[in-house]
Parts: sequence; structure tokens; C-alpha cells
Amino acid sequence: MMSETTAVAPQAPPNILVQIRDLVLGVQKNRKERLLIVDSATFDIERGEMLGLAGESGSGKTMVCRSLIGTLRRRGVQVFGGHIYFDGQDLATASERVWRSVRGSRIGYVPQSALTGPNPVMTAGAQLGQAIRLDQHEKHSDIKQRALELLDIVQIRRPEIVINQFPHQLSGGMKQRVMIACALAQNPLLIVADEPTTGLDVTVQAGIIKLLKRIQVELNTSIVLVSHDLGLIDETCDRLVVMHAGTCVEHGTVPDVRSHPMHPYTLALENSRIDRATRGTKLRTIKGNPPPVGGWSTGCRFAARCDYVQPDCIPGPSPQLMEAVPGHYSSCLHPELLEVHS
Repeated sequence: MMSETTAVAPQAPPNILVQIRDLVLGVQKNRKERLLIVDSATFDIERGEMLGLAGESGSGKTMVCRSLIGTLRRRGVQVFGGHIYFDGQDLATASERVWRSVRGSRIGYVPQSALTGPNPVMTAGAQLGQAIRLDQHEKHSDIKQRALELLDIVQIRRPEIVINQFPHQLSGGMKQRVMIACALAQNPLLIVADEPTTGLDVTVQAGIIKLLKRIQVELNTSIVLVSHDLGLIDETCDRLVVMHAGTCVEHGTVPDVRSHPMHPYTLALENSRIDRATRGTKLRTIKGNPPPVGGWSTGCRFAARCDYVQPDCIPGPSPQLMEAVPGHYSSCLHPELLEVHS
């Protein structure tokens, strides 16, 4: 059973808001068997930064996000090990009562799909009211005024009309802006945005990302942006964490990772970007398929798909992150090979 209190984090630099250390997530299949979904996630989130989280489907990105908002239990997933130090508290083993004091007020969440995020039977104003309300004694007029302010912050035109509309009366982009307004309602220190532009057209996507960037800069809010689009991360994020097969394989500043990738998986993701394809040539892809969740081989989990695999990559435990150069971490045993061939 989870504890009612949270452990105090070790002393962190003042610029660090979140420290995720050796996080292990999975499902308890029966008394003896566990299915691991994430078995080694380690990275920091700095105050006021936008952090990109990238990787193929099944890499563990969404479950890491859910661990940051305390909703793993709703999917039958548990924290089996590691720590989530948030602003001095370890939330990895926090009870639901503790999470209720953190979720929404200190950590906001923008859902993956604008089409399924809003409650279809509640107006935009009612949903914002739920996100705003800290106690039952707040005046209705004050809540409505704050809701209008939030709609204005997320740049919704005619907020006095939209506040009374239901989701079916709003476009996909407007629905997602309402969800972002809900995430901002209590001025959180961190917003987790799990692929927030899914299902939106390109123009609307650009507007949502521009809005998140403005929120980060003007409100000094930390944002975790999950995306399959490395081009988007290049344009908007300060640092990048790359996940593959339940583990973090590389992280560093976006300029460093973009110009000098130090893991072959990151290089393969970069090379397969559509925006880097040359007209008239075949689109480059990553060979093979990702390993099934929990069905990871020994050694490097990318070895079977890697163009630079060496004999020592396959045996033994999965390689852990190491600081290849200051501020740039990789779990590859031979990052020097990428310098030669990339």
C-alpha cells in the first residue's frame, strides 16, 4: 500500500524542478510475474524549460507521463522502483490523497487527443470551473471571471460566448485550447503535454505549439512535450530525452543531440524524418521492428536494428546512461562509431 507521506528528495540544484531516477513501471500479472513497461527512466526537468520526450510507440513515453500526474493506477500500472522527485517531494510512492493535492494545482495535464479530452456533457465554462475551484466557498462570479481570463490567455476569441458552449460546438483546436486553459487553471509549476496535437490539422497544430511555447516563456512554466515529430521538438524544445524499449537511451540539449547524436537509435530517428527526405529518393526507415513491451533481449535493446553493433553490445544487462560529454548522456557503448558514419 502506498504511503500517506512522501519522502524528501536529495538536495537538487535550484534550477531542477523534477528528478526522475531509475524509474521502473509495470503490471503485476500474478503473484510471481510482472510485465515491465519501463525499467530504466532517468532524467531531469529544469524550471521553466520545455523538454521533448521522443521515441516510437511502445517505448514507455506515455507511462512516464502518467507517472508524473499520478494516474498509473487507472491503467493497472504500478511503480515498482525508482523515484520521482518533484520540487523536493518523492511522488513515486505517494498515495492518492497526496496526488490530489498535487495533480492540477502543481502539475497540469494536456491530453493526447482534443477529441476525447473534454467532457461532452459539460460546457467549457463548467469544465474550467472544475479545474479552477479550490474549495466550495468561492463565488461563482469569481470563478467565471477566472475562466474568462484563462480563455483569453489561450487566445480563444469571443470567450464570453465560448464559455457557454459544449465541446461539439467547438473546433478541434478550440477544444485543445480549452484543455490547455484547464491545465493552467491553478498556475502549475509543470505541464505534461502528451502529444497534444494528435488529430489536428497542420495549421492548428502550429497554433497549439506556439501557444505552449508562449506559456513556457511568459509564465516560466516547465513543459514536457511528448511527440513523434523530431522536427517539432527541434523548433520548440530546450532539451530532448529519447526513449526506446522501456529505457532512456539519450538526452541532452536539442542543439547537441541534433548535431551530434550519440546513440544509433537517435541517429536512425533523425535520418528517417520526412522533412529531411530528398525529392526523388527513397525515404529512409529504421530497419526491423521495436521489441515487444517487456520482451527485451539482453544487452542493448537496439542491437538487432543497429548498423553499428559490436560483439560486446549483445551480452549482459542493458547499458545504462553515461555522460559522453558534459551535459550529453547516452547508453551506447560505442558512440564514437556514430561520429565516423553519421
